Amino acid sequence: MSVSVSSSDSLAIEVRELTKRYQPDGSLASWLLTGLGLNKNLAPSADQPSVALLDVSFAVARGASFGVIGRNGAGKSTLLQILAGTLRPSSGDATVRGRVTALLELGSGFNPEFSGRENIFLAGAILGLSRAEMEAKYDEVVRFADIGSYIELPVKTYSTGMMMRVAFAVAIAVEPDVLIIDEALGVGDILFQQKCSRRLQELVAAGVTLLVVTHDLSFVLNMCQRALWLDQGRVRFLGDAGACVREYVAAMAAISGNTLTPTDDLKAAAETDLPAVQALELSDKERLGDGGVRVARAWLQHADGGSGGSFRSGDWAVVSLLIEATRPARAISAGCEVRNRHGQVVFATGLRVTKKLIHDLSAGESCLVTIRFQLELQAGQYTLDLGCGAGTDVDNTWDRVLNAAVIEVSNPPDQEIIHGLARLPYEIRVARPRAVK
Repeated sequence: MSVSVSSSDSLAIEVRELTKRYQPDGSLASWLLTGLGLNKNLAPSADQPSVALLDVSFAVARGASFGVIGRNGAGKSTLLQILAGTLRPSSGDATVRGRVTALLELGSGFNPEFSGRENIFLAGAILGLSRAEMEAKYDEVVRFADIGSYIELPVKTYSTGMMMRVAFAVAIAVEPDVLIIDEALGVGDILFQQKCSRRLQELVAAGVTLLVVTHDLSFVLNMCQRALWLDQGRVRFLGDAGACVREYVAAMAAISGNTLTPTDDLKAAAETDLPAVQALELSDKERLGDGGVRVARAWLQHADGGSGGSFRSGDWAVVSLLIEATRPARAISAGCEVRNRHGQVVFATGLRVTKKLIHDLSAGESCLVTIRFQLELQAGQYTLDLGCGAGTDVDNTWDRVLNAAVIEVSNPPDQEIIHGLARLPYEIRVARPRAVK
C-alpha cells in the first residue's frame, strides 16, 4: 500500500485497486470490558468494517480533465483525500505525479484569526512556496479573489463565498501540475463561478491536470473528457464523460422518478394509427438499461406530419415513441431530451414531468406516446435521446436510447436571429419619457 508523488511518466494520476475500510472502534464500555477480560465474545475487532472504497482503479493522463460523480456517501471525498495525501488507503496504490494543489474543504489550512493577506502567505507556505514567491503572486491572488478591503480583515469575518474566492485564487496562483477540487465551485455567486470555470479552462489548455468531484453534471460535460461514477465505493462506470453522465442520470431517474399516482389507464385511451412515415433507425444506437420496458420504435416529424431532422428556428417538432413491455410493468413513463454540442440538456420532458404515468402494461403490450415541442433554439445541431421507465425502487426497469437522432436547426435570414442558447417569450416596447423635473 502506498501513496506516492513522482515527476515522470505520461500519467498524472494512477490508481490501482484502491480500497479504504474503516474499522468501528466500539463503545468505551466494550473496550473496558474487553481489556478486563470480561467481554471476550464482543471484542471491538469483531465488528464489521465499513467500506468506503473497494478495488477502485483508473488513470488520468497529463493535461486531461477528469470528473468523479455519484450520490452522497459514494466514496468520492474519501478518494480525493487519498489522492491529496491527507488519508491513507487500506490497500492498493495511488500515484500522483507533479505539484499537487487540492481544494478539499474551503479554507482548510486557513487560520480564522489571521487576515486574508496573512492566510494567503500561510497557504502558499503549506503548498511549498517561499515568501518571496508568494509576494510575487500576491497581487494576482487578490485581484482574482476580488473581495476588496476584506483581504485585511480576519478570515472569521468572511462569508463562505468570500472564503472560497480566496482559497481558489491561491490554488490556481501556485501553478500546480495537478489540481484536485471537491465541490468547491458550487459555492459563491454565478459571476464568480463563471470566472472560475474560465480560469480552469485556461489551466487545462496550459497542460494542468484537473480532477474534480462535483454534483454539477453540466460542469463535467463541459470540462471533462472522461469521468468516473462511484456507487457505494465501487466503480459503476468509467469512460467517456458524456456516456458516464447519461448513464448516471438515467439510473437516478429510474430509481426515484416513477410514482404510482397519478396514472392513466391505457384501456381508456383513444386508439390511433402509428405514424405513416419511416421510423428512426434504432438498431445501431447505444442503449442503457435492462429493457423490461423499451422503446420499440420511434419517429421524428415536422408539425405537418413529414419526417426529417432539419428544422427552422421556431418550428414545431413531433416525437412519437412506441413503448413496449417485455414483462408486466406498472407506472410507465416515457420522454425525450434534446442536447446541444456540449452535451447540455436544453430541453427535456415526458410523462413523469407531467405526472401522467401509464398505470400498467402486460408483457407484450404497448402504448404510443407523442410529444410536441417548439424548437426556439439557436442555429446548430442537437441530439435527441429517448427513454422510458417503469416501477418503483423495488421493481424499476428502464430503457434509454442515446443519440437516437440529430436535429439540425437553421436560422434563415428572414427570421429573427437567436443570439443566446434559446429564445424565450419576450416583449420590447419603446416609450417617450415625461420631462424629468
